[in-house]
Amino acid sequence: MDESLKQRVTLLDIAADAGVSRATVSLVIRNSPSVADSTRKRVERSIKRLGYVYHRGAANLRTQQSRAVGLIVSDITNPFFSEVIVAIEERLASAGLVTLLGNTSEDGAKETRLLKTMTEFPADGILLCSAVERTDSREITHTPTVAFARRVHGLDYAGVDNAHGSILAIEHLVKLGNGRIAFIGGNPQTTAGQERMEGYERALNRLAIPFDPELIIPCAPTRRGGSKGLQQLLTLASPPTAAVCYNDVVALGAMEALQNAGIRPGKDFGVVGFNNVPDAAQSLPGLTTIDTSARELGRTAAELLLKRIEQPNSPIRTVILQPRLVVRQSCGAESSYIQ
Repeated sequence: MDESLKQRVTLLDIAADAGVSRATVSLVIRNSPSVADSTRKRVERSIKRLGYVYHRGAANLRTQQSRAVGLIVSDITNPFFSEVIVAIEERLASAGLVTLLGNTSEDGAKETRLLKTMTEFPADGILLCSAVERTDSREITHTPTVAFARRVHGLDYAGVDNAHGSILAIEHLVKLGNGRIAFIGGNPQTTAGQERMEGYERALNRLAIPFDPELIIPCAPTRRGGSKGLQQLLTLASPPTAAVCYNDVVALGAMEALQNAGIRPGKDFGVVGFNNVPDAAQSLPGLTTIDTSARELGRTAAELLLKRIEQPNSPIRTVILQPRLVVRQSCGAESSYIQ
């Protein structure tokens, strides 16, 4: 059937063809459980036969709901976010919601544009892993919004105890005999970067290890950033024997730089990452890392948003997941285990 004819088919046309009321047709289209199966099938046959096209925009104007949620991430190329996104989409789909994905590439201006677009759509809610510049919700509209992975003051938040993750990593490396441990990667402007650095410093203080600012190497949270950061450490008069990396991608880049320099990760130098992305287990050597439960984080963030949509005036909620140390070979340990 010609598209122009399809668009002119109305609910009254379907009702007449199926021998039911217009209200019944509307209930079928909205998947109401109050319609008998036999009637539903008859209406669905008429819809198919007449070529009716559902006009979601018009429906949105009537219900003020799009049944869509905006999902904004800071770096879609990071495999950690791939895991989070899948979990979010699965949970929202089970609630009958569609996910609209936006990537900021750590660009605050792009994030602002995405927020504006998704609000004007309008999305029923927004899930946000903010770009580095954002620390509060002043630019965010009244659309139900939940922050994840990085805190945004004034919003519900799903995150991980990043400081404790760094403490687990440092304590483990010290047990293996390391006394000079670097921290590579991350941006101190982000809450996750701040929290992981805080845990690093707390662990050193607890273990009576002097803090050396030369061993702190901020860099882009990428393989290239990790590689360049490790190369910088190797130029020091007293280089470290191990490093905790902001994330697994940085850690994999650091291990590449070690290997290029003829230094064996896990033998001559200990490396620990953050997040436990799938590539961590497949690297050579296997990457010791802090598991931040990406799937659980995604599900938790989605749950918080569903509650915020249902109860827009409820108090701010915060859920903090506990990290785990996953030991493989890159730190100098021989066996694999989870602590």
